[in-house]
Amino acid sequence: MATAQASEHENDYERQRMETIRQNREMLVSLNLIGQDAIDVPGAAVKRKIIVKDKRKADGSESAAGSADEWDGPKPRVRRAASAAQPARRSKRLRGESAEPITKAEEQVVETGDVSGVLADAAAHFSAPVLDAAIRVDGHYTGWVEPGVQQRLHIEDNATAAWESQGGGKFSFKDPLGTGKRLSKRAVPSGQSVAKFVASKLLKKNPNAYFYRHTEPGVEQWTGDWTEDERQVFLAVARQFGCGDKWGLFSTHIPHRVGYQCSNYYRQYVIPAGWIIDDNYRIDSAGHAIYVGKHKSRG
Repeated sequence: MATAQASEHENDYERQRMETIRQNREMLVSLNLIGQDAIDVPGAAVKRKIIVKDKRKADGSESAAGSADEWDGPKPRVRRAASAAQPARRSKRLRGESAEPITKAEEQVVETGDVSGVLADAAAHFSAPVLDAAIRVDGHYTGWVEPGVQQRLHIEDNATAAWESQGGGKFSFKDPLGTGKRLSKRAVPSGQSVAKFVASKLLKKNPNAYFYRHTEPGVEQWTGDWTEDERQVFLAVARQFGCGDKWGLFSTHIPHRVGYQCSNYYRQYVIPAGWIIDDNYRIDSAGHAIYVGKHKSRG
């Protein structure tokens, strides 16, 4: 008798439990968390008790048998946003590969800002014979337009006279020609940069600006490697007038080359080779010239 009552009590409990599950499923359907068909599926999404036996731990030991609750129904779908395709990493560091260990010198730069352990001056980088043969400059060109070019183009004898003879005015980046009017980009021919256009208008007014981007009118500009003759002329001019700024004026001594070519040649070849010693530069561990002087226009 007692067994029958207990069985009937368990059946009532089971019916109540199933009704509660059905109501919960209806609520989940109303919230669009599960599909409508889950309501009438017998045993779907039922939480049941399972026995865990001989569960082995990660360290190899065995845990005591126990129990755990497990969800035996359909799992709700989690929508994940599609991730954008990542570009290929060019850098080893950005690809996740191990970076080279930093040196003590690099640690010092980070901690103190002192680059003396990474960048070497000429005395520390070059051998004694190279230092003895090198030309020493202070980073300034003291000459003017090459005399033959000056005479042919009827350029004044100094920068002030040249500027004033061509109308004077106040220089500014908005009015680089000194006309008193703001330069309109519409005046620049298609396909030409503003800087080169402005320079083309300053042959007699500001020769340094003109020759930085242009050769003497009628003279072809050369590109590519410098010849040994050009190297010798470059060093001769540097020995007589110095170098390091006013590259437009400097270039008038070297036919077929313009100012920015002389500037690049100086940084990429002359300084790293030790042909000229300029204290405004240091040499890094790769042998490149690094400018450490005052940041100003060196054109």
